[in-house]
Amino acid sequence: MNFKYKCYIQRFFSTIPNGEKLNYLFQKNITKTLPVSDSKFLFKVEMAIRHKDNFKKFNSIENPANNYYEFGAGWDLIIPIAISHLGYEVDVIDIRKLLINDLVKDSIERFNNPNFNHPLKIVKKSPLKKDLSNLKEDFGLSYYAPEDARQTKYDDNHFDFSSSTSTMEHIPPNDILKILNETYRIMKKGGVLSMDIDYIDHWAYFDSNISYYNFLKYSSEEWKKFNPDLNYQNRLRHSDYMKIISQTPFEVVKNKPRLPNELQRNALRNLKLADMYKNYSYEDIEITGSEIVLRK
Repeated sequence: MNFKYKCYIQRFFSTIPNGEKLNYLFQKNITKTLPVSDSKFLFKVEMAIRHKDNFKKFNSIENPANNYYEFGAGWDLIIPIAISHLGYEVDVIDIRKLLINDLVKDSIERFNNPNFNHPLKIVKKSPLKKDLSNLKEDFGLSYYAPEDARQTKYDDNHFDFSSSTSTMEHIPPNDILKILNETYRIMKKGGVLSMDIDYIDHWAYFDSNISYYNFLKYSSEEWKKFNPDLNYQNRLRHSDYMKIISQTPFEVVKNKPRLPNELQRNALRNLKLADMYKNYSYEDIEITGSEIVLRK
């Protein structure tokens, strides 16, 4: 399907009450992208393990309390639940309540399904209550929404470990610096923030007729038509993120860009970039994502 059709639908959902709920029903019943596929579920579990490994490798906390913080966890809490399985007390916040009870229940059922092959030890848990009231007691997970990651309720030096997966690209550039500085404040000295950021045009996941770089052909004004609140994309490139990070007190301990294959490179070479991207180097523009680890 042409991405513009989905874009117009999500633009409509972005402007009406309960649009998030309608967006969920659309993705569940029409595009069939929710719940996520088994392969995407496993990818998220593997990402949680990678974030944990980054924490173990790069933290310099003398006596870790194994408490974890995440902002922007989305619909199904797969990564926070995985982190909980790995032995951490988990706090999750979101700018609005996107969590869907049925999707969280689906996540927990897959974790506890002995016939489903995933790399975490299965931990038997109590059934999830309909109102999710036992998330804390039985799953070590506290969920708060709406909450503002730019200004949280937490004390200074509170958390050992934080991660972010495919979230930063959905945050307006002016807010990223505020969120990083706030995360720094609530992290312990020696604590770690592990981030995985996706620089690909997310409409390309829906429409195979466009390239990973398609959104770079639009001016800022043109892009507004294809950038609804429910699928907001900031279009920042790797150098933009590194420039923002350089304005924080964090130390960069890992910076691992992902590079395209030759087919993707050819698509970029054949794309007429918007003027705002013509001053970027080709090596910067082509990067499709990154794993960045920061330490306080």
